[in-house]
Amino acid sequence: MAAARLLQVLEAKFGDGLKAVRAPHADGPRADAEALRRAYLDLLKLALCDLVGTRTTSVARTLEGLVMSRELEGEQLRFRTAGMDWPLHGLTMVGLARLDDLQACVESVVGDGVQGDLIEAGSWRGGASMMIRATLDSLGAHDRTLYVCDSFQGFPQVERPRDGYDLGADLAAVDFLAVPLQEVRESFARLGLEQGVTFVPGFFVQTLPRIADRRWALIRLDGDTYEATRFSLQTLYPGLAAGGYLVIDDYFQIDPCREAVDEFRREHDITEPIEPIDWSGARWRRVAEPDSSGARSRRVAGDASVAGAASEAAPPAAVPRAAPARVMAFEEIELRHQLAHVEARLAAAEAELERLIDHPLRGPRAWLSRRLRRIIGALR
Repeated sequence: MAAARLLQVLEAKFGDGLKAVRAPHADGPRADAEALRRAYLDLLKLALCDLVGTRTTSVARTLEGLVMSRELEGEQLRFRTAGMDWPLHGLTMVGLARLDDLQACVESVVGDGVQGDLIEAGSWRGGASMMIRATLDSLGAHDRTLYVCDSFQGFPQVERPRDGYDLGADLAAVDFLAVPLQEVRESFARLGLEQGVTFVPGFFVQTLPRIADRRWALIRLDGDTYEATRFSLQTLYPGLAAGGYLVIDDYFQIDPCREAVDEFRREHDITEPIEPIDWSGARWRRVAEPDSSGARSRRVAGDASVAGAASEAAPPAAVPRAAPARVMAFEEIELRHQLAHVEARLAAAEAELERLIDHPLRGPRAWLSRRLRRIIGALR
């Protein structure tokens, strides 16, 4: 079945991205403070990605839409290192390259004195935000606040999906993507990263306008869909300071996400080059403060009107979800398919036996009929 070949399919699709994956390795500690700081952040990245222990378990969806887990072995570990899967136990889907780059961006804005706080819109279990907060703390930048924005309920319901495949409707059906706020808070606290963090729970159209007037040194967007990416840009980008970074997690991977970014850049005459991070992520750095000309004022006003119209529309609704279910292993799903096949064959055999039993039998054949009935009773 498809589950047994899923990793091979991923390798065929993302083979070029896998070639550039760095080894899951952390530098050991040394006596000087800077080396200790970097060793801590290296180890944290491995922990966030679930690459510290002797076993790493990956989660992926099959072509049938099933969410299943599988232990990665040998070269398969590259999928987790590259961030090409979902981790069963890890705190981020982001691979090491995107965490490395995120650390470098935070170090850059702190070192260059870029004004503003930092924000992630779309956090899941919060691992990338934890990397931001840990880097800030390791640099002594305790005066900067990190905003962690997510519905903490998964993707919203899509009442009228567009013709054909709809990414938002597809992702809304995945309970694995719905991580409660309390769980994320506990993970921050467990790693000692709860200070200087403001959680903003709710869907973006309801929450981001409330903080749109803030100054940002770094904006990280991981909303996946066209609508979430476009609204986040419209609401947050006007507050990005000169020298600040705009990071897009799925620019190269998800077409609707890239379309939203490219349209926004064209409409707002953004010419700073887009820098690739890895097979999926990209970013650019704002070169200069926006001028105060009438053109900019009209653009900001236009963004505000779009944000206002979105916030006045019918609020998005959360998908009703049952209690989190255990993610089954690939092998378990495979066995269930085999069992279903055997049960179907058994049902067909029972039906044939019933037909033979009901056939008029006399003499010695009557004994066979009674024997067949006992066999069926034992099978049941």
